[in-house]
Parts: sequence; structure tokens; C-alpha cells
Amino acid sequence: MPSRRRKAREAAMKALYQNDLVGHDMLESLDQVVAEDHLQLALEAFAREFVSGTPAVQANVSGIERFITDFAGISLATARDPLQLRGALLGLIDESFPKDRRAAIAGDRNGIDTLVEKASSKAKNVSQLLTFARELVVATQDHQKEIDEVLSRFADHWSIERMASLDRSILRFATCELLFFSEIPVNVTINEAIEIAKKFSTERSCEFVNGILDKIQRELKPGKNDPRKKSPVEAPENTTPPGATKE
Repeated sequence: MPSRRRKAREAAMKALYQNDLVGHDMLESLDQVVAEDHLQLALEAFAREFVSGTPAVQANVSGIERFITDFAGISLATARDPLQLRGALLGLIDESFPKDRRAAIAGDRNGIDTLVEKASSKAKNVSQLLTFARELVVATQDHQKEIDEVLSRFADHWSIERMASLDRSILRFATCELLFFSEIPVNVTINEAIEIAKKFSTERSCEFVNGILDKIQRELKPGKNDPRKKSPVEAPENTTPPGATKE
């Protein structure tokens, strides 16, 4: 299963790609990507579990899908705060079901407590993912001119404009990590970029990405903290696929 930081990098790449392709605001795109990819489906699943375990809900079929859809659309900020989430949940029950059913549904304390606990726990995990993704997007945006100059220097026979937009987005965030995230080991950054290129682009793209990042790290020798002191969240990512560069 991909690590939390892998998921954060994928989300950052998608936000950078949307900005590069159609000019969408990076942070707005990032919030949307994270919500759609990591929160909404989980909230929908939790809501369906609640519905299946609450007899008073099942007696009113017409309100079920509205309730599930609205609960899945709750914002990350609301979902990660149990008190706000409980209030929003009770509000959705009032909006979705007939008056004579609301008290019975809201009175199922075990069901309500379980739904709030699962949803808020998931939202807190997603918030941690979003924190790193936002750091990466903001740093890439702030240093884009410098990053593009570096890429132009080391991408032989390839101008920035000629690169595929997806490859350009991967190279930008990975170069940002190499240059400005001293706590992340070089091989982690390169391996993660390769895996993301494999997943979202082509085999030739991952070779292209690996080649450029390898040149950057060999020539610029970005300063890094001692990799033996890397945080535990990085450790599972520190594997070297065939063809990748070791530090």
C-alpha cells in the first residue's frame, strides 16, 4: 500500500498538473484532489455502514441517498473536528428524513458515535497527508523560476515547454524536494518520482524523469541531513527499483 507521503506527492503532482494545464489555483486544486481521492469515498462508505445498521433509517428509503451524498461531501475541516462533525451529522439527519423518524435515528447513540469516530479519525489522517502536500506545492510554486532554470540546464535537448505537462509537473516537485527539503534523502525523492511517473505516465517517462533527477543530484549535490536520522514515515519508501539512482 502506498505510504502517506506517496499519496501526498501524487496529490501535489495532480495540483501542479492542473495549474500547468489550465491555470487552476494550485492550493484550491490540491484541496479538491485530496478530498476526492482520500476523504469522500471513505465518508460515503462510513455513511452506508451507518444506514445499514440503523433500522429507523432503513424505513425511509427516499432520504438515504441524499443523506449519504451530503455526508460524503462534508468538508475536511468539519470532518476532523468531532464536535463540528456531530453537529453537521445531526443537521443532515434533520434535512434528509421525515420528522417522525429523526428522533429515533439521532437517538441511536452507538451508531452516531461510531460514525463520528470513524469519520473524524479518517479526516485527521487525511489532514496529515494534506499538510505535506501543501508544503510541497507551496515550495514548488515559490521556487518555480529557479526549478525551471535547473531543469532547463540538465534536460539535454529538451526545453521546459517541450516536456509533457505531466512529466514537467513530476520533475518540478521532485526537483523542489532535492533542492529545498533537506530532511528527505535523495534516493527517496528520486524513487518516489519514478514510481509516480510509472503510475501516471509511461515507461519512457519514468526513464526520462530518472535521468534528469540523477544528473541534478550528481552535479548539484544537494545538501541533505544524515539519512540515518530520517523520519519513520520515510523509511518504507527507501527502496531502489531497477534503474534508479542510489545516493
